[in-house]
Formats: sequence, structure tokens, C-alpha cells
Amino acid sequence: MEATDDLTSYHLRKRIHELEAENTRYQKNQNLARKWEFRITGVILLAIGAVITLVAYPSYNVSPSASVLMMVGVGALFVGAVTVFLNTERFISQKVAEDLNLSSVIVVDDLLRDLRVKNRGVYLPSSMTGTNVKVFIPLRREYEVPAKVHLAEDRAFLIDLANPAQEGVLLKPLGYHLFAHTTRDLRVDWRDAPTETEGAEEHQQDHEQQDTLADKLQDVLVRGLELADKVIVSHSDGELSVRLHNTPYIGTCHSIGEEAPQVCEQIGCPLCSMIACIYTEYADTASVLEEARGEGSDIIIRCSGLAPS
Repeated sequence: MEATDDLTSYHLRKRIHELEAENTRYQKNQNLARKWEFRITGVILLAIGAVITLVAYPSYNVSPSASVLMMVGVGALFVGAVTVFLNTERFISQKVAEDLNLSSVIVVDDLLRDLRVKNRGVYLPSSMTGTNVKVFIPLRREYEVPAKVHLAEDRAFLIDLANPAQEGVLLKPLGYHLFAHTTRDLRVDWRDAPTETEGAEEHQQDHEQQDTLADKLQDVLVRGLELADKVIVSHSDGELSVRLHNTPYIGTCHSIGEEAPQVCEQIGCPLCSMIACIYTEYADTASVLEEARGEGSDIIIRCSGLAPS
């Protein structure tokens, strides 16, 4: 009886191994098929373009229709060449991306909950920290922003300080790397207009030539990161409001709100945190994430600057 069970177990393990190997081969073949779809399309366009060009070339200076065909043939050749040699990026499914994102956010939420930290996080610009944008979550309701020497340190817990009002948790914001991507790869300078140096008239002209904060956000969120179909920005003295219309991030937003409510309320998810980082660096002042909520397929984010103490 025992020998029979061992044999059955062996056959089951063997079958599982075969199924795993078959699944791996299937996924690999599927990825290759997707990759070659683009190249096959490109080759077909090249062939069509070559045929049309060869047919139209002998009489393209004589007949208007031949000239049109010649232009179509050259266009097909160009598009075909681009399609063949274009290296498409690899993508992961939205559900997988959401789950990967959610896992790391829940860890931070658990940390804040166990530390019993209830205050809203204060975003600090790089000019105040001496390094990069950071978020400081004070331990006390009545608090002071720590001195620059403490903010520049590579430590998460600011405790046992001479001034207890400066104690708290100091973190790199969840949206920092997305914010860094916009500055490093998308080459967007989020800082405010340069200071006046050569007279008010020249400064005014330079300021008008620069893109506004609303223009930059529209360009980055819609075309650069493809996080919304349209962005409406309201920027007044000391406050920034951003509405992302029809954003694909809305599912992740709802999931984080349910699974990591303290993160949503105190420091913001990666998307809201990125907006807070942008506003903090732009205004060059400490700021807080006042509101982050979903409304239908839209997300509304509101940040406000803190008056210097």
C-alpha cells in the first residue's frame, strides 16, 4: 500500500513538472509571437510600399495619379521600416502592476499604524533637507520642522532629539522615484521661475516664455506618463489642485484607500505623493497633501503650502 502511494505521488510530481514546463514554453512562445507581430506587419508594409513605388516610378512625373501612388509607396516604405526596427517596450498587466504597488504601500501603512503616528505628513523641499524631497510625519500635534542637519541624515526615525517637538518619522515619499523620473528622464524642471537678476522687464519676458506649472503637469501626466486623458490644474497662492480625468490609476487608488487608509490620509499613494513632491519643489516650501479622492473615473489631489514658522 505504501509503495503504491509513493508511486502515485511520484507520477503526480512528474505531471506537475511537465505542466510547469509546458506553461513556461507557452508563455515564451506567446511573447515571441507578440514581438514578431510588429515585425511581420513591418515587412508587409515594406513589400507593399516597394511594389507601389516600382509601379509608379516610371510615370510619376507625367501622371498626377502616379505621383500620388509614388507618395503612398514611399510612405509605406517609411512606416514599414520604422515598424520593423522599432524596439517596443515590455509591459505587464494592469492587475499585476496594481498588486505589486499595493504590497509595498501596505507595508508602510502597517508601519504607521503600529507606531501610532496619526499626524499628516509634511513634504519638505530639497532646499530644506539638503538632499532630496522628503516627508516628515511628526509624532506630536504641536511640532516643529527638524533642523537641516537632522533632515539630511539617512535615518527614518528622528527620536531622542534635544527638542521633542521635532521628533517624528522621516521617509522618502512613495512618489519620489516617479517624481525623479519626470526630472531625470522627461527632463522637466519643476522649480519656479528664476530670480530677478537683470531688471524687471527682462525677468518678465523670461517668465512669460517659460511653461507654467499647469502646462508642465498637463504635458507630463497626459503625454509623458499617460496617467490621464486630461488634467485640470488650479494653482493659486499657497495651494495646488489637480484633477486627472479618466485615469487608469483609479482602480489602484480605490484599492489603496481600502487596504492602506493611513497612507492615503497621511502621506498619499505614489501618484498623489508625486504631485505633492512636484508642488513642494516648485513652491520651495513645506507643504501637506490636503485631499486625495476618487470621483468616478477621476482623481482629485489638493496640496497646500505651510506658512513659515
